Amino acid sequence: MPNDWTTSEKKIARRVFERALGAELAEVMNTFKTMAASAALPDDMWSAEAFLANARRSIDRKYDYRYSQLLLVFGQLLREGRITEEELSGLADDKVQAITRVATL
Repeated sequence: MPNDWTTSEKKIARRVFERALGAELAEVMNTFKTMAASAALPDDMWSAEAFLANARRSIDRKYDYRYSQLLLVFGQLLREGRITEEELSGLADDKVQAITRVATL
């Protein structure tokens, strides 16, 4: 997989990465707020805690901003619908092809 990133590709990658991460964190925050607002019993509190712990583990595993990992990260985000191919415009064709291959796995 291609691993050399130009300065402009790094800027695009950072923008795509941060937007996807921010959107996913906002989803988690909204779900947590809903869970907390509707908590009526102590068990509801622990359910919210378990939800947050699982969400954090998932996000920490998924969002790895190392250039050696970005093609895999973007492939997963593309598969999940968290990014679009249009957002990858400006990356080298071989990178976009690698990302779309990963997305089909």
